[in-house]
Amino acid sequence: MIDLEPKHLDVISDIEAIDQLLVVRGLRLVDVGCGPGNLSRALAERGAEVVAIEPDPQQAAANRTGDQTPGVSFHEAPAQAMPVAEASVDGVVFSRSLHHVPGDAMDAALGEAMRVLKPETGFLFVLEPEVTGSYHDLLKPFHDESQVRSLAREALDRVAIAGFETCEAYAYESHAEFDGFEQFCERYTSATYLNFDAARVASPAVRNAFERGYDGTVYRFTAPHWIGLFRGVISAHGAQG
Repeated sequence: MIDLEPKHLDVISDIEAIDQLLVVRGLRLVDVGCGPGNLSRALAERGAEVVAIEPDPQQAAANRTGDQTPGVSFHEAPAQAMPVAEASVDGVVFSRSLHHVPGDAMDAALGEAMRVLKPETGFLFVLEPEVTGSYHDLLKPFHDESQVRSLAREALDRVAIAGFETCEAYAYESHAEFDGFEQFCERYTSATYLNFDAARVASPAVRNAFERGYDGTVYRFTAPHWIGLFRGVISAHGAQG
């Protein structure tokens, strides 16, 4: 596994973590596995040009037909086939998405990132949730990602460590907050790219774990995260056609 000791950031949101580490104004970025495009829009609001790709056909169609944000172009595409030219982008962002790539395609997805990045100045930004914290415990009964998150980190070890000149590691914690259990269930049953069974999401085990998060005002859960920031492509090691 990656052996760099991560530098610890504050308790912040995902976009605040990016703000602390990167200046994206004027950059062309690929947001891989963009989901509904919230991060893509936030990056564009900061002055980036964002190619937002999503493999789920329903979500990708909703992105293309929904409200558009200047600076964001939405596409249906998998991580291992980004719709951009070789050496043409300043950064590739995997925000909670690398572990959603099929395990046998993770190396190819990282190789694809190296293909599209500008060789000397391009960066790969990978944000991955850790398998600890009360939010992970809450999701585990219906959405245990322990194995796929491990596979994602192993792919980074195989491909990104060998393929970039430098790697910086960071750690931070965010908070997930909900007004009630119905709001939580809606988040995990409404998105087509998640495709969870409503009965499993609303099971007694999940409800009990949810109730433990009440702090007297809202239901709050901790979510530790890891960031790998890779710079300077030196090879296409691990890329697959």
